[in-house]
Amino acid sequence: MDWLKFIGLSFFSDKVAKSAVKRNYFNVALGFILTLVFMFCGLIAADILPFKTHYSSADRFRQFLYNAFSDGPNAVPLTVSDGNIVTDKLVDTFGEDGDAAVYAVNGYNLIIDTRPADAFDDFNAYCVLKDGTKIDYEDFKNRDDAENLNYTFEIEYTKNELILTPELTEKHERYLESLTDDEKISLQYKEIKNSQALSKEEYARAVYKLYVKAYYPDLKKYESSGSAPMLRNYYYNNYVKNGTQNYFILFGDTYTGAFKTNSGLNVQFYGYFAKCADGTVTPTAKGVDNFILNAFDGTVGMSVYMYLMNIIRFIPYIALMPLILALLLFCITRLIKSDCCKGFGAGLKITGSFMWFSALIAGFCTFICGYFTPRNLLFTVALILQFGVLAVRTAEFLIREGIYVKKAPPAAENSVPETAEVNNDTVRG
Repeated sequence: MDWLKFIGLSFFSDKVAKSAVKRNYFNVALGFILTLVFMFCGLIAADILPFKTHYSSADRFRQFLYNAFSDGPNAVPLTVSDGNIVTDKLVDTFGEDGDAAVYAVNGYNLIIDTRPADAFDDFNAYCVLKDGTKIDYEDFKNRDDAENLNYTFEIEYTKNELILTPELTEKHERYLESLTDDEKISLQYKEIKNSQALSKEEYARAVYKLYVKAYYPDLKKYESSGSAPMLRNYYYNNYVKNGTQNYFILFGDTYTGAFKTNSGLNVQFYGYFAKCADGTVTPTAKGVDNFILNAFDGTVGMSVYMYLMNIIRFIPYIALMPLILALLLFCITRLIKSDCCKGFGAGLKITGSFMWFSALIAGFCTFICGYFTPRNLLFTVALILQFGVLAVRTAEFLIREGIYVKKAPPAAENSVPETAEVNNDTVRG
């Protein structure tokens, strides 16, 4: 019971908090673990739960979606099949004036491209010389003076799917076979060539990826994996990457978008169709709403993973919070001549006793912030809140301790043995 009293009241009572110096570091460790748990729960709640409210209060965005999928003769029919959207419509209001005239409503842009997620883009590669001249990369490689020129390598996505025909695969094979001086590429090609597990299509894809890796300079500027340019990244590199707002992109297995609520809050979101029931999306306002919300619910697993990885990555910084405050607590108590904290360890135990309830408050505030803070800022907000609440409670402790020391009679301070406990400072147990 005494330990439960300490855990439950240490945040609210300086007297109880001071008793932490007589306890072991288990309470500090427990407080830190609970901090991670409450921070994680606050982030997940803030990321997932407010979305329905945001969506419901984005009238212009919903009207834009209704125009595209539920109203009138130009509505795009959507069918869910095995976690994928099936439609024969290809829409790009950014680049096609005809599409923009029909689907670009209320300042929002629409992209529909349900071609396979692993489709390659039939990209163009070129070199830009110092004087601004553009040269096709294949022509550039054939120049005798190529190695001596000062140039920048660039690629241009075309939005056209690259079809790996047998003839094209043979071309890739011939090039890879010619690289006898490159042992690494030759070994990788040999492994692909001798693999019995690859289907004909998988073999062609593997050969093409290796061809791109060997033939072109590093492509990580465009593709995070450094692999062959993917069709979907046409939209990212040409539109989203440039900070585009107010759009909805519908792919075969997922959607992504950004809208503004009636109050002006910018919301970025995405959804997966893996858990959506098979069948035709009802071409009504309610049917479209249910489609958007159900697909968004499919992102819970991804959000859990993302925030879990972020918290693990930031554990050292989260651990620094009580350590910094413990050091300040120790230094300031020395300056004000308080004997409640006779070492850094004692300071850590006291600040550690504040941690779990500080995290509970910060986690709840993070959840509330989810209703008026952009989703991409939530993790930063959670860190600031956690440190802020803990710092405020520590500051309050120091202020109270300073007042107590100032009011304490000098004789009382000098007469108390070092091993004795001042009634205001500690609680036995």
